[in-house]
Amino acid sequence: MMQKNKLMELTPDKWGLLVYLNEHDAVDLTTIKRFMTDIAESRLVIAEDNLSVAEKLLEIGLSNRTVIHKSYYSMYHAARSAVYLQMQIDVTRHRSLVDKFKKLLIRKFGDETLAKQMNVWRMDRIKCDYDLNVEVAKDMCESAISDASMIIDVCKSLVEEF
Repeated sequence: MMQKNKLMELTPDKWGLLVYLNEHDAVDLTTIKRFMTDIAESRLVIAEDNLSVAEKLLEIGLSNRTVIHKSYYSMYHAARSAVYLQMQIDVTRHRSLVDKFKKLLIRKFGDETLAKQMNVWRMDRIKCDYDLNVEVAKDMCESAISDASMIIDVCKSLVEEF
């Protein structure tokens, strides 16, 4: 079994220690940042793969529920990559991730709209996965894909900025 990358367990206090050690020539932060960027970029790939699957499913008219599911997960993985690099914390819990993403967007852009939208899709995804009576119209799918695409673009820029 592959060993978990210890950099995924990063917290703001551990990051602060790394910055301190870098400033005192005890560690080279460039290498650590490159490893962290690799982790974030691999999540962006997963985000883009999920979005691509959602787009293809919509195109062939197959399972609108899964379109919502895949669109949401593309947002999740994209937001997780940006929060990880920009806030030096790896958040896996969905609601916590939305909260951290909201804080990050406010800090960077003064606007939490995308995080609020992601939270709506988080709840819609849960309904689509578990409520058999949910009807999902094509325009809802298009909207989810559009939001996912915007979130990926914003997160990509936040990853590149790190």
